[in-house]
Amino acid sequence: MSSALLRPGRLIVGAVAALSLLLLGQPQAHAASWGAPQTVNSWNVINGRWTANNELETYTPGCVWYEGNTLVIKTYKSGGTYYSGRVESKALYGYGTYSFTANMPNGQGLLPAVWAAYLNPWLPEFDAAEIVGQNANTVYQTSHDTNNAQTQFSKTNSAGWTNAYHRYSFTWWPDHIDFAVDGTITGTKWYTTPAGVGMHFIVNTAVGGDWPGNPNDSTWATGDGARYLKVSSITYTPYFP
Repeated sequence: MSSALLRPGRLIVGAVAALSLLLLGQPQAHAASWGAPQTVNSWNVINGRWTANNELETYTPGCVWYEGNTLVIKTYKSGGTYYSGRVESKALYGYGTYSFTANMPNGQGLLPAVWAAYLNPWLPEFDAAEIVGQNANTVYQTSHDTNNAQTQFSKTNSAGWTNAYHRYSFTWWPDHIDFAVDGTITGTKWYTTPAGVGMHFIVNTAVGGDWPGNPNDSTWATGDGARYLKVSSITYTPYFP
């Protein structure tokens, strides 16, 4: 440490700099560390009965399609079978922002979600948004580490989150994850993932199970007896530490 006295001008500059850090928080990463946003639209479409978390749905490719650039997931009941859709990106992605502009369905016993996970093995997992269909005023965002220790954030909206488009995202940094809704940070989890981990983008609507409970007749009380999850934009913006 230098023993030289600071001149008044330097004191003012130092105070302004300190105040700027307090107002702005931690310095942002240099722009050159970011790559261009990439559209994610290459998927593995899941086909088969899903039983994790005591869920009831059977995933089928017939419940997944595009309308223009919008990914559509259909969920409905036929006889005693609940059909839905689930896609997982073919590619693994690294640090950066994972963003979904999604219109989530409501309905008793539904759990629409936009999220990401390593998959092989499953964890870690970062959920950009999950909505319990009968509680449309709350969106949940959750970090699951490799031991499935969970840190969850939530944001309420008196008008409800379903049946309208919102942007759900998280930014995965080397030492933490920032979750956001419509561009506003909702929570930060400090966490370092193991070397070699990547993330698959995932979009699905689960039916029943431990969290949302079972559907009932009101779930399918729509014009065509189905509920739809629509995602108009799915992007990955890489960050290079």
